[in-house]
Amino acid sequence: MNEREKALAPSGCDEIRCGMKTTQRSRPSIARYAALAAIGALFVGTLPLDAELPTAQMPPASEIDAVFAEYNVPGSAGCALGVSRDGELVYEKGYGYANLDWHIPVTPTTAFYVGSVAKQFTAAAIALLAHEGKLDLDDEIREYLPEMPVRDPAITIRHMIHHMSGLPDLWLVMRRNGHPTADLFTREQALELLAQQELAFPPGDQFEYSNGGYFALGMIVERASGTSLREYAAEKIFGPLGMTDTHYHDDPTHIVARRALSYQLREPGGPGIEGKYFQSYQGNFALPGPGGLYTTVEDMLQWERSFLDNRLGGPDFMEVTHTNGILNSGEVLNYAFGLREDERGGLRTVGHGGAYMGFQAIYHRFPEQRFATWVFCNSGRISPNTLALRVADLFLAEEMGHWGE
Repeated sequence: MNEREKALAPSGCDEIRCGMKTTQRSRPSIARYAALAAIGALFVGTLPLDAELPTAQMPPASEIDAVFAEYNVPGSAGCALGVSRDGELVYEKGYGYANLDWHIPVTPTTAFYVGSVAKQFTAAAIALLAHEGKLDLDDEIREYLPEMPVRDPAITIRHMIHHMSGLPDLWLVMRRNGHPTADLFTREQALELLAQQELAFPPGDQFEYSNGGYFALGMIVERASGTSLREYAAEKIFGPLGMTDTHYHDDPTHIVARRALSYQLREPGGPGIEGKYFQSYQGNFALPGPGGLYTTVEDMLQWERSFLDNRLGGPDFMEVTHTNGILNSGEVLNYAFGLREDERGGLRTVGHGGAYMGFQAIYHRFPEQRFATWVFCNSGRISPNTLALRVADLFLAEEMGHWGE
């Protein structure tokens, strides 16, 4: 694969998937942590949603902006930052440019393609369908996708949610079969191609990150609901939460208001002018499920609030979506419904990253601190995970103590 193909290709994110580690371990589920946090809040108390963040916990704006200084210059692609505490947006800002042709700056209302950050929304759609009684998480996938071959043992919906199905990565399969992701490729064609592939291992035996599995989940939403993933998510998730600038992009011709384009830097020896940006956005790509989501910093606040007030499906629903996968061996994964568990400075984090076409994104929650930060960028050379965690370090310095010194 040449340098341009590498730049345009979806991220493989080997051992560190889009900025967040995936490990296997025997430990309590995310749901148990969430329950303990909720009980603790009854005794400790929390700030009301309309309260201002105490000044002592609010770092100077200059320190926050310094994290993004490298990209907040003329002629640079950039990022949008959102920071919330107790469900309130305490800091938001854009850095750099969303469109280098027209010198349009990034703002908190710029719409970014956020790659695999979409997986938590796809998994939530599946959980809502289970909540509605339209499917069961332990159903065999052939009940909804008869195009898939008969397998023994069978692949279940739950296997795909936790990346335990053995299905290969769809983007790699497409390229190996002469279908660059820059080409127009329908959902039906993608499903047919996925059905022809061998499994990497028996379902439930291992964890292996798979965009193929999440594409199949998106198709199951369509079959079980009788409407597209885009339409179902709009009606059941984005609409109720007030995420008016968020959608699954299943139509390449769809016009997206305030959309950022994505860019890469020319590499030494590559075509074009070395050290200059080239546009890496692929307008034909429209296969939602593993990705395919456009959203904004301000819309993402509504998603963060849903974790705090249980606006989608109630407490039982939230418990389901924060339940970790369990392998056949009994090992507990740190991966729930499109959400990964990790830690930073001794504090537990939950979230997911995304990377595709030069877009980069990260969403980090610190559940016990009722704190979250998310960063969306439009250049493949930027690491939003690094930036978001540096911002979190500034806001949570007291909670982290002397970590990092």
